[in-house]
Amino acid sequence: MALPWYMNMKKSEFWSTMIMFALHVVLFPVLIGVVVIMWPDLLTDTQLNLIYYCTSAVLTLLLLGKFLRTQLDPLLDRLPGNIITFFIGWGIYFALALIVGVVVTWLGISDGNPNDAAIDDMLKQDRNSIIAMTVILAPIVEECIFRGGFFCAFYRKNRYFAYVLSIVLFSVYHVWQYAFAAQDLSYLLYAVSYIPAAFSLCWVYEKTGSIWTSIFFHMSFNAYALAVTM
Repeated sequence: MALPWYMNMKKSEFWSTMIMFALHVVLFPVLIGVVVIMWPDLLTDTQLNLIYYCTSAVLTLLLLGKFLRTQLDPLLDRLPGNIITFFIGWGIYFALALIVGVVVTWLGISDGNPNDAAIDDMLKQDRNSIIAMTVILAPIVEECIFRGGFFCAFYRKNRYFAYVLSIVLFSVYHVWQYAFAAQDLSYLLYAVSYIPAAFSLCWVYEKTGSIWTSIFFHMSFNAYALAVTM
């Protein structure tokens, strides 16, 4: 499937996102785990995560700065329509969240999401750092990887597969570390709760053709989630 020029990545940019995926999703979390085990009192969880996201954000800007710049054009050229799509995306999210809420209740996992618990704990340590990390840094890094990279690349082959792959990877990404640390695959069930956001982010990106729309949507979603938590 051919993509419009504005919803496309060069091969070098795609491989940059794969490098970021390996670093941000796998290597950096493992390194953090090693630091925690070997030097448990060296840094707080908040400090470690802030370094983690700052490093990933800087690398993203260095590797994908040109891509992010070109993605401003479709955002600004169709700004009124993109704003409408942004709010429709919120409607889609809330509709899906109601359905998924029933599913997670049925699965018995409506409470106890380990990622939410970790964020709550870090908010108590340093609220401003966690807000900056969650609302600003994380959306830039994660959207470039999961929507700019995986969704864009596989959309050319099969639209439906691109949705499934991006949604699954994004959802599992938020909980796999806890399943690995606890050696308990049941933690992966919590990935279900991220499906509404993951689908909405893919849909917003597809309809607007600008990674910035999904970045701003992701920022607003994380801000909303923090506001509800606090």
